Amino acid sequence: MSYALVLLLKFKYAVLFPLGVVEGPVISLVVGFLINKGIFSFWIAFPILLLGDIIPDTIFYLLGFYGQKTKFVQRLISRKDFLANHLLVIERLWLDHPRKIMFFGKLTYGMAILFLTSAGMVKLSFKKFISNAILVSVTQYGVIVLVGYLLGNSYEIASGYIKYFYYLFGIFAVVGIVGYYFVAKYAREKIILLIEEEEQKENKSL
Repeated sequence: MSYALVLLLKFKYAVLFPLGVVEGPVISLVVGFLINKGIFSFWIAFPILLLGDIIPDTIFYLLGFYGQKTKFVQRLISRKDFLANHLLVIERLWLDHPRKIMFFGKLTYGMAILFLTSAGMVKLSFKKFISNAILVSVTQYGVIVLVGYLLGNSYEIASGYIKYFYYLFGIFAVVGIVGYYFVAKYAREKIILLIEEEEQKENKSL
């Protein structure tokens, strides 16, 4: 995070897009802090962050849509037996509950790329995909930028206790990692539950 802060302070908007593509949530937190300090403009930075999230999502969707028979995509899907074994169910979930799958799929650690690619593989319409991708990105990044902005106010309060900064930073880092773990775990459990419910509906209809 400190390295990203140095880059953003030195190059500002020029590096915001590539940094956002690589590690959007972390960069969004830093950007919220810089907006609080008047270094970044929300109206310039926030759209760039959204593009850094939505453009890669769209690339994976198109990869699944047009390249599902390629070795790369087949290898990507086969990496997760869970996804490969439930592709038909996931297809129905994408068609019936695109917003839920987009939200929880993007939060599921290690599986976000697979779910985005699967949206293309099951031929979800681009209109549905992009509208839900934008909605989820605006919500997710809006919350993170707001947290970063509020932390900017906390920094002013904590500046008088600078000798404790590294201890506090360590605590916040641990809390952040643990929090992200539980969010990702919850998202994965929610995805599994949705798949199980869909399979139960199918079995009852037989």
